[in-house]
Amino acid sequence: MIKYNEVTIQRILNPTSIDLGEFVINPYKGCVFGCEYCYVRSNRVVQNRKDPWGSWVDIRVNAVQQLKKEIEKKRPRTVLLGSTTEVFQPVERTRRLTGQILELLNAYTVHYVILTRSPVILDYIDILKKGFCDAVYFTVNSFSDRLKKKLEPCSPAFDARFDAVDILLQNSIPVIPYLSPALPWITDCDTVFERLKNAPRLDCECLNFHLSRIGAVFDLIGKEDPELLKKYLRMQAEPEYYAKVWQVFRRRVEDEAAKRNRISHVFVHEYRKFFENQYK
Repeated sequence: MIKYNEVTIQRILNPTSIDLGEFVINPYKGCVFGCEYCYVRSNRVVQNRKDPWGSWVDIRVNAVQQLKKEIEKKRPRTVLLGSTTEVFQPVERTRRLTGQILELLNAYTVHYVILTRSPVILDYIDILKKGFCDAVYFTVNSFSDRLKKKLEPCSPAFDARFDAVDILLQNSIPVIPYLSPALPWITDCDTVFERLKNAPRLDCECLNFHLSRIGAVFDLIGKEDPELLKKYLRMQAEPEYYAKVWQVFRRRVEDEAAKRNRISHVFVHEYRKFFENQYK
């Protein structure tokens, strides 16, 4: 049972270290997808909640009204949507906070970039085609259904995401498929490239081994494949092996992209470094 809480906020345009906008907008707090490797789970405020991650969503009911006030005061040029929540999670279909925000941004000619992994974005194609959407970074992946149920228990099906990317491309929406997190020996890169054959660009972010909950992620992988767990633990313990594995992975992705005449950026987190949001 998901707990939905209506809350009010004092600010909706928040500073961000992500180099995709001057400010970030999160119309919701929490996310029902419950991905094990979500870096938001490490947030101190989230960890202080009694209910587990994935079981609650705060609906910021005054987000649209507050945004109008702040746009008129701060005059942002570009904003980012969805740094710490999924802006198109299922509740959006009834509350439409994100949709109203997009309409407001269009009305004020504020450009925006969206982070998502949800096909619900397709409900707003007409709004996105108004010309102020600079990019949609759409998270995709490909591995077994059994492991997905463990690592991403409630996220949209991978096939549904591939289909959504295709539809956005067909409608000339500037979408960038974002393979994240890439899991060595698990993520099926060939399938991702094949399913996204119409995408001119595919970016990739490798699993961050410095996440606070990385042990839980490893445990779930180990239950599926104990031998694979040994490799992951070795990557965690040996910086040279860590670098070698990702070097091979990066080369494979870049070679595949070149063979298919695609643009591809592969982001590998530095060994034992904290998460950094970097886009090229």
